[in-house]
Amino acid sequence: MRSSVRLIGVLSCAALSSAACTSGAPASEAPASSSQEVASASLSVAASSSAPAALSTAAPAAASVSAAASTASPAASAEAPPLPKVGVKNIGIHIGGGPTDDEGMKRTKGPIKRSVEPHFDAFKRCFAKVDEPKKGGDVSVDLRVEKEGGKASLKKYKSALKGEGFEACIRAVYEGIDFEKPADGATMVSYSLRFTPEK
Repeated sequence: MRSSVRLIGVLSCAALSSAACTSGAPASEAPASSSQEVASASLSVAASSSAPAALSTAAPAAASVSAAASTASPAASAEAPPLPKVGVKNIGIHIGGGPTDDEGMKRTKGPIKRSVEPHFDAFKRCFAKVDEPKKGGDVSVDLRVEKEGGKASLKKYKSALKGEGFEACIRAVYEGIDFEKPADGATMVSYSLRFTPEK
């Protein structure tokens, strides 16, 4: 028992003053104030040894957050270019083998019309690629819309408008449209657009 007390006293010397260690008195005989100093010194050593680890762990996390913010800020601040000053409107929808009466044409053309019109701004952006934007012109396509609707396949393209990337842009817009389910099953559609530059 006495050897255990003496071992505790030796271990405590690291935290006490040299006077306390050289006195040779066992830890059990040390004054109460010395015991408090030991406890205080132990806490100080523990705190100082754990602080660098906490700081070193937090620093990379803070750096990664800062890096992520700096990476995201350009994307957040990026804005779409303004639309070209051109009007776009439909000038014809023809349903292959469809009805000829007004009511029947409304029924068959309705799903096509409602599917394409929300994409007029995308067609306007394509117009920025034409060589002579002051002239304007028409674009006609033949589309096949399957009975379940969805993406259509573009079968024919015709236009007097020329420009690098213009036709590819028009095709991409049509092929990206989710068409409503046609009224009478799989449908072949001829759809024409007119581009009119604003003066």
